[in-house]
Amino acid sequence: IGKEHFTSLYSPARETAFTSKNIKAGFTACRLVPYNPDRVLRNMPRPPVELINPKIDEVKEGSCLQDEVPQTPVTLVSVEAFISLQKLIVKHDAHALDETSKHSLERHIQKLTNAAQTAFAKGAHQKAQIQFLLRMNNEAKVLRSTKSLVLGKAKVMSYEDLVTKRAEREAKD
Repeated sequence: IGKEHFTSLYSPARETAFTSKNIKAGFTACRLVPYNPDRVLRNMPRPPVELINPKIDEVKEGSCLQDEVPQTPVTLVSVEAFISLQKLIVKHDAHALDETSKHSLERHIQKLTNAAQTAFAKGAHQKAQIQFLLRMNNEAKVLRSTKSLVLGKAKVMSYEDLVTKRAEREAKD
């Protein structure tokens, strides 16, 4: 970015970057917040849940479904679609689970839905950012395409010299 473009780009970039939310998030990420044990414990990973592994003798053989072609799922493109999928999964798949497993499934699906909402929000933000950068780039193209006018070689000139050079330039054109 040249000096002439810096002043026009600095203010919008500063307004976008230096928000109170971004500043607080930066302090939090660097752990520059007052001591708060609840906050530390909230970010600690929980111990893994004991998995129930079937013994070799207990493994049951099932029918092989090689002849069936699985249906390709539709790509969800909105937050509402994710929320409806969440409700559909809980309604259809959770009825056969015990209460603990059902609660765990609901929690994991809620995390998935939250992640999808965040991804959609980031996508919208990135789209707006791209539009902003394209607008700035178009302005820069106009400035670059403008032909500069050279009056003479670099030297200290008086006003009379400038007037003379301009008159000579106009006479040439």
